[in-house]
Amino acid sequence: MRAIYVFLLAFALATGAFWATMLTNPPKTRAAPTAIADTWVVKKDQPPIADDYDPEF
Repeated sequence: MRAIYVFLLAFALATGAFWATMLTNPPKTRAAPTAIADTWVVKKDQPPIADDYDPEF
């Protein structure tokens, strides 16, 4: 029975330490938003898709 109390005490202590750390010093993300449209250039010399259309197909 004493082992259960020690386990619960250790669990409560670890939970309290975890939340104290998360509330006082949360992890900071290193991710940055990126826009896909800003990373590639549209080629103007490409023919439009409508010019490749074959009406007899």
